[in-house]
Amino acid sequence: NSVVFRSTQCNTMSEQEWKETWYLFDDQKTEKVSKADFVHIIRALGRKHTEAEIAEITKDMGDPVTMDEFLTYMKKPYEGPTQQDLLQALQAFDGNDSGFLKQSELISLLTTLGEKMTEEEVHQIMKDVKVDEEGKVNIEEFAKYLCTPVPSMTPNIEELQKQLAS
Repeated sequence: NSVVFRSTQCNTMSEQEWKETWYLFDDQKTEKVSKADFVHIIRALGRKHTEAEIAEITKDMGDPVTMDEFLTYMKKPYEGPTQQDLLQALQAFDGNDSGFLKQSELISLLTTLGEKMTEEEVHQIMKDVKVDEEGKVNIEEFAKYLCTPVPSMTPNIEELQKQLAS
């Protein structure tokens, strides 16, 4: 059961914000999460690694991954793909330079090339994407959508536990 996260600018986030995201997965505050959760956390924080890069990053980590390993990783420089990189990649498939791709073409690209997404993941993304009357998606708007940080709210765990207890 995978979660799709849109990009955020993790290089501008503080260590406190990294920890807040960590604790969404480590709600018992054990300072440990599974490798799978570690991957979800770093992707939620905008680290857009390929599966091969993830394997390389995590090969020497334990399972579970510790908070210290996570913070050490997050402090390393990261230069991932930018909105401009995504835009250029999508424009390569726009044969007549219209600035648009058919929604069906976009779905096909996302499910068959590179780091393949599942149809479920793609349909989740496409729910929020504007499609014109001809079934086309504006490439620039789509790239911007994928690279726009998603506002998040950290729940007050103690408050939620009190509500559940009463």
